[in-house]
Amino acid sequence: MAETRRVFFNTHDIDRIRGFLELATSSASDRYVHLRGLRERLAQAEVVPPGEMPPHTVTMNTRVKVQDVDSKEHMEFILVFPQDADYEQKKVSLLAPLGAALLGSQIGQTVRYQAPGGTSTILVEEILYQPEASGDYDL
Repeated sequence: MAETRRVFFNTHDIDRIRGFLELATSSASDRYVHLRGLRERLAQAEVVPPGEMPPHTVTMNTRVKVQDVDSKEHMEFILVFPQDADYEQKKVSLLAPLGAALLGSQIGQTVRYQAPGGTSTILVEEILYQPEASGDYDL
């Protein structure tokens, strides 16, 4: 049986995340079908104050280093709210398939998501910056 990891979200971001999920999934469109998994993780998550967030967890505004399991390519991303997304600055939206899959993931965890070319699997290698671990609670 596979190990089930505890999923954490912080109290500062949880309402904003839920709000964006509601907006994105309010229509009958299949455009955001990938958000179902994130919605399920939110429902089962442990919500903690920002100061109690485990530092090995991807949260909003986290800079994370990942490795594509197939190509072995290393990449860095910052997980952001939709209005801050910027491909050239490697800022990935919470509502994008990669962003939805990354939120709440932890160092050492493999994450699958639906990319434009098919299903991709990445390994969360390192958290380069996490706001909560740095005491930056107002991002």
